[in-house]
Amino acid sequence: MSTTHTAQDWHAHYEAGRDFSPLTDTEKTILTEHLALPEGTQGSRALEVACGTGELARFLAAAGYQVDAVDWAQAAVERAAAASTDGVVCHRLDLTGGDLSSLAADGTGRYRLITMRRALAHLPDRTRTVAELATLLDEDGTLCVITPHADRHPEELRGICLDNAEIDLLADGWQHTGRFDADGSTVLLLRGPKTDPVTYSEKRTPKPAAMAGVAVVVTNEHGQVLLGWNPSRAVWELPAGKVEPGEAFEATAVRELAEEAGLQARPESVLLLGTLCDSTHGFTRITGIARITDYTGEPTVREPELITRWEWHTPSAVRHLPQPLFTASAQALNNVWPGLLPGVPPAHHTPRPAGDVALKFAEPAAAVRMREQLVLDLTEAGWTDTPELQRAFTVVPRHAFLPEQPLARAYVNEAVATVFDEDTGRSMSSVSQPEMQAVMLRRAGLRPGDNVLEIGGGGYNASLIAELVGPAGSVVCVEIDPYVHARTERFLAETGYADRVRAILGDGTHGGPGHLIPENGFDAILVTVASNDVPWRWTHQLAEGGHLVVPLRIGGFTRAVGLRKQGPVLVSTAISPCGFVPMQGAGRWDETPAPIGDTGYGIRWEDTPPAPLDGLDRALAEGGPELWTGATVHGDESFEDLQLWLATSLSGFCRMEGDPDRPGPVRLPKRSGAEAIILGRSLACLMTERREHDEPNGTSTWEFGVQGFGPDGKAAADTLAAAVLAWDQELRGRATPRLTVMPAGTPDSALPAGHVVEKTDCRIVVTWPGRDGADDCSVGQTTAPERSDEQ
Repeated sequence: MSTTHTAQDWHAHYEAGRDFSPLTDTEKTILTEHLALPEGTQGSRALEVACGTGELARFLAAAGYQVDAVDWAQAAVERAAAASTDGVVCHRLDLTGGDLSSLAADGTGRYRLITMRRALAHLPDRTRTVAELATLLDEDGTLCVITPHADRHPEELRGICLDNAEIDLLADGWQHTGRFDADGSTVLLLRGPKTDPVTYSEKRTPKPAAMAGVAVVVTNEHGQVLLGWNPSRAVWELPAGKVEPGEAFEATAVRELAEEAGLQARPESVLLLGTLCDSTHGFTRITGIARITDYTGEPTVREPELITRWEWHTPSAVRHLPQPLFTASAQALNNVWPGLLPGVPPAHHTPRPAGDVALKFAEPAAAVRMREQLVLDLTEAGWTDTPELQRAFTVVPRHAFLPEQPLARAYVNEAVATVFDEDTGRSMSSVSQPEMQAVMLRRAGLRPGDNVLEIGGGGYNASLIAELVGPAGSVVCVEIDPYVHARTERFLAETGYADRVRAILGDGTHGGPGHLIPENGFDAILVTVASNDVPWRWTHQLAEGGHLVVPLRIGGFTRAVGLRKQGPVLVSTAISPCGFVPMQGAGRWDETPAPIGDTGYGIRWEDTPPAPLDGLDRALAEGGPELWTGATVHGDESFEDLQLWLATSLSGFCRMEGDPDRPGPVRLPKRSGAEAIILGRSLACLMTERREHDEPNGTSTWEFGVQGFGPDGKAAADTLAAAVLAWDQELRGRATPRLTVMPAGTPDSALPAGHVVEKTDCRIVVTWPGRDGADDCSVGQTTAPERSDEQ
């Protein structure tokens, strides 16, 4: 019978000059008769809650009370203070969540009287509020509540009233109550709050509306899951059954597994993963999820009227069963292996904290063979070039972190996407390409006993790290996406790495949680999502001499950069092209291009301050000069260092976006966007054109050219072409840049020679050997060519 308003609502109410109904003569008579101060108690404290404009507070002060008048609306407090008399002090305090006890902070200054007039019905948590007020009363104090009565007001006003049931419920918590009628309102005088312990009661016998059962996910020594064929329902299903009265879920799982399939297990070997709640046939269905890997016996048909055969299935193959899968079984399987089954009808999952049950990891012999072959291929290509890396990739079962994929797919040297953006279809999470993981792990310089922070979840890379740092080391894995975090936790538990990797749900932009940061910092931080910055927290949480390995975006291009901490500075040890999914949370960036009028083209500003695009649409329509540089590349030749050179050395650098298949003045490449610069109201962008094609070998030669647009289009084109020629003649194949990452705010005088890239948390100096005063051309080079990893 109540309605809830906010403090802002009441502020507007009083600011507009409105008021509560004034005290009636009947109310004044009741208050005077029952709350008058005895002789010798003048000056006793009173608290007027939700004081409004202070009329009741002033009435109490006139009766001899020292009154604290409290309201949560600023306008009410201001009006009450303006009209207050001696004996009234006004306070603004949140009635719903504020510290009411702060008003009696002196310990002995409890209240003889607390009043609340025409306000209780508006409070969302009035039971809690009244209980808090009761703790502020003197031993003989009184709580006086005046509320409009629902039976004495028209229907449209009942939202501000309490009815008999609500009033009786309020009075139940007090030893002594007085109740009086006052012109459509009820005056409650409550004394002696009860402190008896709570009692318990059952409801009336309910109408059957729910059923509870347990689904048992049991796997054998090959990692295969047991399913039974139910011919009457024409479905595959897990061993499962209803919970008997008073039976624990663990006991149900053990009993049903024995009764249905003849397998023997112990309750202490059952790991409960929580419960699922959905509806079926008008019932609420509660399904406990039991995970078992420790059992004896062989599957046997025990109840042929229900299950005619039992079979072990490879989890990834369950995605393609030719017959239906029982919905509750599918829901349970997707909880054990998140993402295993697509399009499963939803069920609410209430997780259960992990217990002490250790699962036994098992896998088919084919997985071991494929993993050994993968390691052999990686080693021959130079990626796993140490015994430690070879062992880690041999031991950690990659397929266990990709349960939705066939074994052969899990052991291909490719990144495998696991989460996609529903709107764009873009990959948002994946298990990285093994060779790129090997590169990043090598750059991290991991040793036994190291403490490592990984930013980005999934579990596989964290498990590789755990193998490299050994039992004496530690791994903290921070993941922002709840679904990916849930996958990470489950797969770590399934593979036995849960006690070696601490999985945390959080924003990795902020680094690791404070209580998990080692005293001297992390020995290494590996970031497995593309980052547009180097947050200061990463540098602060890194030990002196420690390594940060991060897919860092510079000018819109992502490079896997190895960095070593030297005081407050990070200096690169290696750099190579890569591709990773973008960081979310505080580190997210917007890639939406700024449109150039209605041309269909747009400009993406990366690390360059945006410039006005006015007039560029007309410049594009008018066309402009084309310059050919004479610099060429083969079709299979990488020119990622050219991209980084242009992005860091050219003022006004940007990326031009558009549909390369759409006819227009700009000859955009098939790859993503074109490198470009803005010069005033003019534009120049890079293009390529095939010059030669070797048909037998299937290779082509491409020449770099530049298009210019606008009044200074020729000058812009000359500038961009000159940069391409400088790369071709001075840097190409001979120089890899060194990156120096310094805190934001570092003065220019303290920066090394090079081109400065401004980020929010840091200043990155890109130094090109041979051009910026650095002669060491080996900086950043690696022993093997590196490919992009679309993580």
